[in-house]
Order: sequence, then C-alpha cells, then structure tokens
Amino acid sequence: MSEYYEWEYFNNIYLEDSYVLEIKESNEQLSFIMDIVLHENHYLYSKPLQGEQYCYKKGKIVFRRLNSIKWISRNLKPIIDIDGTEDFGNIDCFQLSSDGYYIEGEWGEVLVDSSPPVLEWLE
Repeated sequence: MSEYYEWEYFNNIYLEDSYVLEIKESNEQLSFIMDIVLHENHYLYSKPLQGEQYCYKKGKIVFRRLNSIKWISRNLKPIIDIDGTEDFGNIDCFQLSSDGYYIEGEWGEVLVDSSPPVLEWLE
C-alpha cells in the first residue's frame, strides 16, 4: 500500500487540511476540485494570506481512464463555515492498494480503479 504524498504530482502537498470544494463524476473521469495546502518546499508555495494558517492553491485531482468507481458511502451535504463559504471537508485518507485508489473524507468513501491520478492547478 502506498500513500498519496509518495506519488508524482502529490509530494509537498497536505490533503488532510485541504478542502474539497466540489466532486465531479462522469463516464470519463472523477475529479476533486479543492483548495490544496502546499508545503513550504512546493514550487508554487507562497506565504499564507493574513489570517490563514497555510498556503492554499486551487487545484483538482483527476482520475482518467476509469475502469470502475465504487462508492462505499457518499455524503455530499456541504459544511457551511463561519464566513458562509461551503466545502465538503478534507481528504483524510488517499492510498493505493491492490484494489485501486481508496479515498475517504467527510464527503464519503470511494474506491477508484483507473490510471494514476494527476494534480492540475487551476490558478
């Protein structure tokens, strides 16, 4: 079993404090649109904005060439923050096993069999 931070594209980010803004699913791909926490040695890192603990960059995790998507649980009820913004929580677990990519958070649990995921920056 391997963890997301060991993979190309995913080192120097921290998903456990990143925020899932939207989950999009189609026959061709599954994507998680997120505000992603960057570690200081990430090439896009900049000092956190005033009042923020981390440097966040908008990006998306994309699974293409899908063989299967198996939702174990799904809870797409947004969390409303004090400032009125909405998100679906974090990604608490993101691993590769012999069964595929396992992703879990407050929004649910899903097992994805696909080509390796990529991280695309939206800003």
